[in-house]
Amino acid sequence: MGGGRPAAMITVLVDPGTLVAGQEARLAEAESHHLRVRRVQGGEQVRLLDGAGRVAQGRVIGDPREGRVAVETCAVHAAPRALVLAVGSGDRERFGWLVEKAAELGVTDIIPLETERTVGVATKVRDDHVAKLQRRALEAIKQSGAPWAPAVHPVQTIAALLERPGGETRWLADADGAAPAFADRAAALLMVVGPEGGLSSDERAALLGAGFSPVRLGPHVLRFETAAVAVAMIGGSLRQEPVDV
Repeated sequence: MGGGRPAAMITVLVDPGTLVAGQEARLAEAESHHLRVRRVQGGEQVRLLDGAGRVAQGRVIGDPREGRVAVETCAVHAAPRALVLAVGSGDRERFGWLVEKAAELGVTDIIPLETERTVGVATKVRDDHVAKLQRRALEAIKQSGAPWAPAVHPVQTIAALLERPGGETRWLADADGAAPAFADRAAALLMVVGPEGGLSSDERAALLGAGFSPVRLGPHVLRFETAAVAVAMIGGSLRQEPVDV
């Protein structure tokens, strides 16, 4: 009686390139603190992620405060197909929330967009917020267990975004669009979501002229972070390969 389910293995983050089976990994202070808060003892097993495709299992060496882990096994996961989310960055707190959700949904790249309606907003995402947003993406995969964390890029203008090379499927979240569909499941997917209040008519025209297909996400107007999560979920789901049964 009273056995119940075993406790889930604690997950900690390490720097990319430091996970090698048979070697020792060192944890940053924040991750060592996480072990202490969770009352992990020396000798206990932990799961390790580097956010760049390596997932390992290790064992804490000695006092967890020292942040030393012996890496026992390590699996390397191939990089996923590009699922790029570019979003008008008018409110950094709500943008941070969508970064977490996008990480859980398998987005590979997140680009904060400066648009006509965000350029003068005091709470917009700026380049000095990117490191904190990247940390939120990493914390999200710690919870979800995903082997890859999305890269959070510096703020870009729409003009800079349109300088990207072609060859990708391009979607623009748009209330006047059609239901989203794929011509090529294997292609990279770039998804653009406007800020609160939407894109200007000139910005919309520029994106449509650059090959973006307007896609409708539902019957109602969505807040930008809700639209970002919706389009990421739809894009990821439509690209799943059919399962043979």
